[in-house]
Amino acid sequence: EAGEKLALVGVNGAGKTTLVKLMCGLYEPDEGAILLNGIDMREFPKKEIYELFSVVFQDNMLPYFTVRESIVLKEASEVDDNRLTQALEDAGLAGVFRDRNISYGQYMGKKVTDDGVELSGGQNQRLLLARALYKDGDMLILDEPTAALDPIAEGEIYEAYKEFGAGKTSVFISHRLASTRFSDRIIYLENGQIMETGTHEELLKKGGAYAEMFRIQSNYYSDDGNLAGREEA
Repeated sequence: EAGEKLALVGVNGAGKTTLVKLMCGLYEPDEGAILLNGIDMREFPKKEIYELFSVVFQDNMLPYFTVRESIVLKEASEVDDNRLTQALEDAGLAGVFRDRNISYGQYMGKKVTDDGVELSGGQNQRLLLARALYKDGDMLILDEPTAALDPIAEGEIYEAYKEFGAGKTSVFISHRLASTRFSDRIIYLENGQIMETGTHEELLKKGGAYAEMFRIQSNYYSDDGNLAGREEA
């Protein structure tokens, strides 16, 4: 539904990413139809469909353009630096840029210039999130957006999500079920089929596949979400 925060969960190969790519119009269904406001999506121009979605997929590339162009995917003259800075703030990366004195005019990577910007895996993931936030599509789709982050950093991203996802229809894919609690509804997929749907609390009470997966994962974490047995500094 419009404005709904939806979580897609399930084991690897359940069909989560395939479903999202179908939603975005990147794949065509072999049968049936995908409806947008009751209208078959194939009746809309592809460009209009693509403009609806701000997406972060698991596999992404950062081109060897300037930081500004790599995030916004437009020529520098078309970029609103104020919006770009806000997107980096929301994605939790602006502090890194300030601490390292990274300018938007620097190039990504060192294949172009010696002073090119190199980021860690988790920081690259935040950069991709900033790209989606800058685009500001009506639908926000994040396919394992925190896969490269530790549980603490992941929690920070999802807390921030409550703010930057306000008013948007959004779909999150995650293997870590603790991150689904903020969702209005959770869909548990298995072999391309919807097996369970409901809120986090409803699915736990149901005691089905979602509850079992959550129970197994919770054994690895303490009550505060940190890795079990982790020594505190």
